[in-house]
Amino acid sequence: MLSVPTLSAWAKSDREGGSLSLVRHLADSAAVAGLVWDQWLPRQTKQTIGAKLPDGVADGRVLLCWLAGVHDIGKLSPAFACQVPALAEVMHDRGLSLRHPPSNRSALPHGLAGQVALERFLIGRGWSAKVAQTYSVVVGSHHGKPPTRAESRGAVSQVALLGDGEWQRCRDELLAYVAESTGAQSRLGEWGRIPLSLQAQVLLTAAVIVSDWIASNQDLFPLDSSRVSETAAADAWRTLGLPAPWVPSGEATGPELFRERFGLPDTATIRPLQQECLRLAEQMPEPGLMIVEAPMGEGKTEAALLAAEILARRFGPGGVFVALPTMATSNAMFDRVHQWVSHLPDSAGSMFLAHGKAALNPTFARLRHQGFASIGVDCGDQDVVAHAWYAGKKGPLANIVVGTIDQVLRGALKARHVMLRHLALANKVVIVDEVHAADAYMSTYLCRCLEWLGAYRVPVVLMSATLPPAQRTSLVEAYQRGASAGEMVDVTPPQGYPSVTVWPAVEAPARIAPSGRSMDVQIERIDDDLDEVVALVRDSLRDGGAVAIVCNTVARAQQTFQALIADDQFGPDELLLLHSRFVSAHRAQLEERLRSSLGPPDKANRPPRFVVVGTQVIEQSLDIDVDLLITDLAPMDLLLQRIGRLHRHARETRPHRLRSPRCLVRGADWSGPVPAPVRGSGAVYGAARLLRAAAVLDRQADALIRIPDHVPVLVSDSYAEPFAAPAGWETVVDAAEAEWRKFTAGQHDRARAYLLSHPYGEEPTLRGWLAVAAPDDVDGVGGQAQVRDAEDTIEAIVVRRAGDHIYALGEVAGHGDELIPTEGPPSPGFAKALAACTIRLPPTLTNYGRMETAIKTLEQNYYPGWQQSPWLAGELVLELDETGSAIIGEHRLRYDDILGLLIQGAEKSR
Repeated sequence: MLSVPTLSAWAKSDREGGSLSLVRHLADSAAVAGLVWDQWLPRQTKQTIGAKLPDGVADGRVLLCWLAGVHDIGKLSPAFACQVPALAEVMHDRGLSLRHPPSNRSALPHGLAGQVALERFLIGRGWSAKVAQTYSVVVGSHHGKPPTRAESRGAVSQVALLGDGEWQRCRDELLAYVAESTGAQSRLGEWGRIPLSLQAQVLLTAAVIVSDWIASNQDLFPLDSSRVSETAAADAWRTLGLPAPWVPSGEATGPELFRERFGLPDTATIRPLQQECLRLAEQMPEPGLMIVEAPMGEGKTEAALLAAEILARRFGPGGVFVALPTMATSNAMFDRVHQWVSHLPDSAGSMFLAHGKAALNPTFARLRHQGFASIGVDCGDQDVVAHAWYAGKKGPLANIVVGTIDQVLRGALKARHVMLRHLALANKVVIVDEVHAADAYMSTYLCRCLEWLGAYRVPVVLMSATLPPAQRTSLVEAYQRGASAGEMVDVTPPQGYPSVTVWPAVEAPARIAPSGRSMDVQIERIDDDLDEVVALVRDSLRDGGAVAIVCNTVARAQQTFQALIADDQFGPDELLLLHSRFVSAHRAQLEERLRSSLGPPDKANRPPRFVVVGTQVIEQSLDIDVDLLITDLAPMDLLLQRIGRLHRHARETRPHRLRSPRCLVRGADWSGPVPAPVRGSGAVYGAARLLRAAAVLDRQADALIRIPDHVPVLVSDSYAEPFAAPAGWETVVDAAEAEWRKFTAGQHDRARAYLLSHPYGEEPTLRGWLAVAAPDDVDGVGGQAQVRDAEDTIEAIVVRRAGDHIYALGEVAGHGDELIPTEGPPSPGFAKALAACTIRLPPTLTNYGRMETAIKTLEQNYYPGWQQSPWLAGELVLELDETGSAIIGEHRLRYDDILGLLIQGAEKSR
C-alpha cells in the first residue's frame, strides 16, 4: 500500500471537470501495455525493442509495461494539480503543499515534468544520467513531441512547478510502486548499464502512446472505483477487438503459391521475375532491401506481394504497407491487395486505405460502416476487417495498408506523433511502387525514411520499370546506412533487364528472362501544329484503332481535345479527355470509362475507334492498351512509361495501319539546330531532362526502341553524369544543366527544413528530435504537403447557383437537379456525394501572393447548414454561376463537363 501523503486523494482532471485516479490510470495503462505487447505488436517489433536488453524480448515487455505505467507521473506536480482548485485543496490538506498555485504552469508540461522525475529516480538508484535519459525521454515524449534539449535542461530548475519535498517523495514512491507491480524493480539494476537505442526509444514511445490512448478511453475504462485494472484491461481489449498481427504460415512455394494467392487456374505459370523474387525472399540471410526493375505488365505487384508473404513469415513483420504515387493508383491497388488478402490461408487481421480521400472510396466506405466490416471473400472465419479504431494518425497502424507514397515519406518528416508512423512502418513489409517518380525533393525524404527502415531492419521492396542507376544506388546506400550504422558495402549492379537488386547480397543468376513479348517501337518526331496532329489521328484511324495523346500540361491537353472536337470526324463516344482538373467524382468516372474501353481484353469492351487525350495521369499504373501513341517530349524514364501503354496486351488483330507500334513525339520545335521544348513542358520537367531525352533518342539506330532490351540503357544514358551533349548542342545543354542543378539543389535544401535526423545521430536520445516540426493536423494533411515540392493550392467543393438556389454539379454528384440545402445539412448520402465533388485549384490562382485573395473569395460561399455535416463542415466552396463560370482575382474560371476546369486571364500551368 502507498503511504502518506494519500495518493488516492490526488486526481487527474479532464476539461469537463470529471476526475480519474492517477494511480488507477497508470495501472490501467500498464495493463493495456501488456496486452499491446502480447496481442498486438508483431514479432519483428518486439525483437527490435528487446535487441540490446539483457533478457531480450522478455525484458522488452516488462520495460513497456513499466514505462506505460509511469508515463503520467508528471501530473503529480503543482504545475498540473493546480488546475482543479477543489482537488488541489484536498491534496494540500494531505501534505502536498499548493497554497500558492503557480502562474506560469505552461512552462512545465506534465510530460516534461515526468521526464525529469523519472530521470531523477533512476539516477538515485545509481544510473548514469546518460543512460537514464534514454529511458526517461519516452515519458517526456508521450504526447507526440519530445522536449528539446533546452527545455529538458530548463525543467530541472522549475522547482515551484515540479514540486520538491513531499511532492518528490510521493513521485518516487509511486515510481517504485509501479516498478514493483510490473516486475521492473528486479530489472533496473541490469538496465542501468544499457542505454536504449534511438530506435527502441521511438518504438517504445509509440507503444506507450497507443497504450495511453486506449487506457484513457472512458467507454472502455469507466469511472468505477471497484474495478481491478488487469481485469478491466482484458475486458476492454475484448470490447475494442483490435485484430492480432498477421502471422503467415503457408507452406506453398513457387508456382503453387502464385496460383493460390491470385486465384489462378492450374494452367497458369509463374513468370521468371516472380520466381526469382520468391527465391531471393527465401534466401535473404536477414531482413533487407529488394529493388525490382521490370517492364510494365511484367507482374511486379504480384511478385512483391508474394515476396512480402515470405519475408513476413521468415522475419516476423505483422503486415504489409503498399505505397503508390497517387490517390487514384492507391484506390485501384486497394482492390488488388484485397483480392490477394482474400486468398491468404491466415487472417490478415485489419486493412486500411491511407490517403486524404479514403472515406470517399466506395469499397473502403463499406468496410468502415458501423465501426468495422468483414471484407474477406470465401475466407470463412479468416475475414479481414476495417476497424474503426484505425482512423486519422492511427490508420497506418493497421496490418494491411494501401496508400499514397506520402504516407511513407512522412516517416522522415519532423511532425508531431511521427513515432506512430515509425511504429506503423516498423511493423510491416514496406512496398513502394513507381519509385522512379520521386523527384529530388521527395527522394530526400525517401532516402531518410529508408535509413530508418534499415535501422529497424524492415523488409522493403521497391519497384520501377524505369529506374536511373544513380537513383538505384542512392536508395540502396540509404538503406545500408540505416541497417549498418553507416558501414557501406558495394552492391553489384544488376545484370540485364528485368532485374532484382538485393541487399544483403544473395547469389543471383546473371540474367532473368523476360516473360513478355518484345517489340520494336518506331520513334518519329512530328510537328506541334494542332491541325497536323488532328489530320494524323484522322488518317491513322481510317480502319479503326485506339490512339493515346499524352500532353505535359492540362492546357495543352484541353487545346488538343478541342481541336479534335472541332474536326467533327469523331463522335462523342470515340473521344475522352482525362487530366487532374476534373472534380474528383467526375475524374473517377472518366478513368472507369477509359479502363472499360482500353483495358485488358477480358475486362474491356473495346470500341472500333477511340482517342484518349490526357496528361501524366495516363502514364502511372493505368492498365490500358493503345495502337498508336502521340506524346509530348518528356524525360526518358517517363517517356518509356508512356510507351508502356502501347501494344500493351496481346491481341489477335490490330488495324493494318497500326499493326506496328509507333510513338510520335511532339511538344518541341525540331526545326533549329537544337530542339526547343514548348514552354509548358520546360516549366514542368526542366529543359535539361527534355534535351537529354531528345539527344538519347537521336542516337537510336533506325529510330527504334526495342522493348524491353533498350529500356535500362536508355534510362542510364539519359541520366549519365557527366552527360555528353551532341555536337552543336553544348551551349544550350550546358545552360539547361546549370539551371537544373540549381533547381535540384534548392529542392534538397527545402526538403531539409523539416527532415528528420539520421537514426545514428550525435544526440543519443529523442530530445530535440522534432525541435522544428512541420505543421500537421489530425489527418496529416499539413504533413502531406511538406513531403511534396508543390506550390500551395486550394481544394474546394464545386457547386452551381441558379438564382437563389444551389445545385450539385450535373450528374457528377449522383443527385441530378436535386436542390442542395444550405441552411440545414444535406442528407448523409447527399453530403458524401458533394464531398466527392472537389477540385484542386491550379497554382495559377494561388501563387505570387494570390492565395489570400482566392481563400477570401471562396469563403464568401458560406452555407451554415453545411457546418452541421461531418462531410462538409469547414470545406471551401467554388460556386459557379448559370454559365458554369466564377471569378477568382483576375482569373475567370469555367467548368465544362467535357473539358474540365478552364482558366482564363493568365497562362495556364500543369
